[in-house]
Amino acid sequence: MALPLGQLVPLLTGGVLTGDPSLLVAGVTSDSRAAGPGVLFVAVRGTAADGHEYLAAAVAAGAAALVIESSFTGEVPRGATVVRCAETRPVPALVARALHGEPDRQLWTAAVTGTNGKTTTAFLLQSMLGRLHGPCGLLGTIRYDDGRTREPAPLTTPAGPVFYGYLDRMTANGCRSVAMELSSHALVQQRTAGLELDVAVMTNLGRDHLDYHADLADYLAAKAGIMDYLQTGRQPGTLVLNAGDEALNGLATGDHQVLRFCARPGLEVEADLKVAEAELALTGTRLQLLWRGAELSLASPLVGRFNVENLTAALAAGLALGLAPDDCTDALTKVAQVPGRLERFALPNGAIAVVDYAHTHDALAAVLTACDELGSGRLLLVFGCGGDRDRGKRPLMAGVAALQSDRVWITSDNPRGEDPAAICAEIADGYEAVTAARAAGHEVVVDRAAAIAAALTAARPGDIVVIAGKGHEDYQLVGDQVLPLDDRQLVRDWVAAQTGAEPT
Repeated sequence: MALPLGQLVPLLTGGVLTGDPSLLVAGVTSDSRAAGPGVLFVAVRGTAADGHEYLAAAVAAGAAALVIESSFTGEVPRGATVVRCAETRPVPALVARALHGEPDRQLWTAAVTGTNGKTTTAFLLQSMLGRLHGPCGLLGTIRYDDGRTREPAPLTTPAGPVFYGYLDRMTANGCRSVAMELSSHALVQQRTAGLELDVAVMTNLGRDHLDYHADLADYLAAKAGIMDYLQTGRQPGTLVLNAGDEALNGLATGDHQVLRFCARPGLEVEADLKVAEAELALTGTRLQLLWRGAELSLASPLVGRFNVENLTAALAAGLALGLAPDDCTDALTKVAQVPGRLERFALPNGAIAVVDYAHTHDALAAVLTACDELGSGRLLLVFGCGGDRDRGKRPLMAGVAALQSDRVWITSDNPRGEDPAAICAEIADGYEAVTAARAAGHEVVVDRAAAIAAALTAARPGDIVVIAGKGHEDYQLVGDQVLPLDDRQLVRDWVAAQTGAEPT
C-alpha cells in the first residue's frame, strides 16, 4: 500500500519533516540504486559505506523523499523533501512494516537466536506450529518459505523491506504463524525493527562473529536485543531461555516473562522444562522430560546430543505459546531431518557420512561428541575455516579436531578473499600445537571435493566421516566467484560411483 509521508514521520524517533506531508510513499530502500518514484530513500551509516554520500544519486533516480540523521551536516540536494530523525538504521524496517500493514500482528511470531541450533530449532518450530496452529512460514539460514513458495536464503535474516514483504506474503498465502532466525548482525542492524514477538528463544552462546562484534560481551548484548521485540501490542511475549548454558546465566531479563529449559539430564538448575533422561541412537532420540513436575515423552528421528537441546527449545517455545504439551511432543515426533544438519548418508561398506553446518569450535565439538556417542568406529573429519572472518576461531577449531577425531583432512571452506592454502596452513599450525592430540594424523587437501573423496575412501565399516562447515550450502565463495559445490551431492556422487548406481 501507499501511505502519506506525514503518516510515517511519527514512527521515527525525533522525526522532523521539511516538505509535503501528503507525498505518497509506496516503497522504502537504503540503496540509492533502488530509489525511484514513490520510494523513500533512507541514508544509513553502514560498516562499508555511508548512505548520506548517496543523497544526490537517490534524488537523481527519482526518490520521493530522503531520510537523514539529525546529526548530518553535509549538503542536502536543493528542493528535496527531507525527514530528519535521531537514527536512520531502524527506519527501513519501520517504514516497510507500516507499508505492509503490520503483518506480524496477524501472525503468531516465534524467533530464535543463539550461536548454534537456530536453524534446526526454527525448522522444528515451523513443523510444530504448522501442525497445531495452521500453515507456518519460515525465514532462516537455509530458506525462506512464504507458505506457497520456498526460496534459498541469501541471508539468515533479510533486510527490513524484504523481511516485512515476506511476512505480508505469508498472511496473503494463509499462514497463521512464522518461525524465524534472528542473527546477531540483524539484531544490531535493526533489520526487523518494530517486530512484535510472541516468543523469543535464546539457544546458547559460544564464540562466533568476533570479526563483527568487539568481544563476547558485545556479542551477548547483540543477541539479548531480541528481548526488545517482546513488548507487543497484543500481550507481553515470552523469553525462552536455555538455563543449562552458563554463558546465559547472568543475562538480565528485565520484566519479561521467562520460560527456562534445561536439556542436560542431572544438571541442577532452576527450569520449567527439564530433560530427565535422554536415549541416543543412530536411529533417533528418545527423551523423558519434566514440565513443571508433569512427565512428558518425546521421540524424534533427529540424532545427537545437541539435538536434545534443539528439541527441548522448540518444545519450550510451544509451551510458551500455550499449546498442549502432548500435542507439542506428538508434532515434534513427526519432524524430518533438517538439510545439512547432521544429515546422514550410508556408505556401501557400512560406514556412515555425516554432513553438518558446524563452523564454530563449539558446534564442531558438539557434532563430534554426538557422532562419537553414536558410533563404535573411528571418527574421520573433513573441515576448514572461512576466509575474511574471525581468524581466532581457526586454532580453536583445529584444537577440537585434534582432540576429538581419529583422522583429519584440513581443506577449504569459503575462502572468500583469502588464499585457501594459507588458511589451511594456519589451521594445520593450530592442529600441530595440540600436543595431546588423540588423532592419528592429519592431511591438508586444499581442494574440498578431493578432501571429501579421500576421507570417504579411507572409511572402514563402522567409521563415521564428518564433513563439517558448509552443511546445506550448494556453493563455495572463492575470491569474487560463487562456485557450485555441495558437500551432500559430493557424497551422493561418490556413493553412486562405488555402487554403479545413477547419481541422485
